[in-house]
Amino acid sequence: MATLLKLAAPSLALAALAGGALAADGDRHQVRIEVDAGHVAAHSDMGSWLDDGLGKLRYSEDDGGLNAGRVFLEYRGRIAPTLSTTIVADYVDDASAGLGLTEAYLEWRPIPASNNQHKVRAGAFYPPLSLENTETGWHSPFSYSYSAIDTWLGEEIRPIGVEWSMRRRLGFAGSPHELRVFAAGFYGNDPAGTLLWWRGWSMHDRQSRLNDELPLTPLPIWNFQGVIVGYREQYVEPFQEIDHEPGAYAGIEWRYARRVLLQLARYDNRADPNAFAAGYWGWHTAFTQVGVQLSLPWELGLLAQWLDGETYWIAGSRPDGTLSPVAALVEDGFESKYLMLSRAVRGNHRFSVRYDDFEIARKEGLPAIVSDEGHAWTFAYRYERSARLSAGLEWLRMESRRDLWRDFYAAPASATEWQLRLQMSYRVGMNTAP
Repeated sequence: MATLLKLAAPSLALAALAGGALAADGDRHQVRIEVDAGHVAAHSDMGSWLDDGLGKLRYSEDDGGLNAGRVFLEYRGRIAPTLSTTIVADYVDDASAGLGLTEAYLEWRPIPASNNQHKVRAGAFYPPLSLENTETGWHSPFSYSYSAIDTWLGEEIRPIGVEWSMRRRLGFAGSPHELRVFAAGFYGNDPAGTLLWWRGWSMHDRQSRLNDELPLTPLPIWNFQGVIVGYREQYVEPFQEIDHEPGAYAGIEWRYARRVLLQLARYDNRADPNAFAAGYWGWHTAFTQVGVQLSLPWELGLLAQWLDGETYWIAGSRPDGTLSPVAALVEDGFESKYLMLSRAVRGNHRFSVRYDDFEIARKEGLPAIVSDEGHAWTFAYRYERSARLSAGLEWLRMESRRDLWRDFYAAPASATEWQLRLQMSYRVGMNTAP
């Protein structure tokens, strides 16, 4: 990981993008640049998965000290009264380091003053499934490392398509009840589930860019006697289109004032598990998600999410779609849930605690060679000094068990990993109007 001195180059590159955006004529523009950096102390006997290790965190002992977590630019421009565009450019210096886009889409609100407030997005974007990551750049206002659910959404779930949503207030004028429905069709995301299956659940704040090539757990090489004689590096680009068939997701959300939010959603990439293109296999991945947000007494906020799904592919199929003699169906169920309590004090101090529980289990009747189960505690404090400057401290501890470590890598099947993170964020915002 780089030090703060290495931030100069990406910052200049993002500033150049901002300058280009602001040069357009006749419309209102909003540009925000943020630099996230800090000091990390971490422990993982498995190493970081981003450095070809077996661990589940972004940082390990090798990354201790000063680190630059992220530099990003978000540009929002109004093309017409009901049409706008959003582009988020991201720079990181781990895995496939460099500058890339995390989101780029058009947004159309055809009749803003209608009782039925419709919205259409077209491009590459995050599905509206996260209760945590609600700030600019898909950041969380609660903690620096995301829940296991939102970590995975940030890694492998990024539809490239069209999403429609409609929001309507229920009952009389001024009623606190509000309903929102959304649905989308998309391409890409056919390899989604690859990283989850090979590495297992993880917890961090690294968002995959649209051009990212992410490392997977090294693949064992067996001889004819079934003995592992070496390992081969392997990677995945999670947003590839492989079978040229669209995926879909849909959901419904009910809100009561600012006190209660309930969401139910279903996602299915509809990938052909036997498809192969551009060096990657399709993984049929589908899941159901339930989210709850409550305002509690003593100014406490509660967030809870539960995600349950399955992913499968044909291990050993040939690139032409036929099966080799050793082909086998790989089908795993996965589940994760978290519960978070958060409290804001004096407006600019926030304390949050989150408990995560996660599991990947081989379906009944198939060899249980790859299981993943564990839990984690996260304690975070954030201080918003001003609109430009914030700082905070986070402690994360994860305990997990994974059979793959023992069966393929002669490593212990259980691990305890932790990290202590002191972070500072600096933001620069710009607005122009015609």
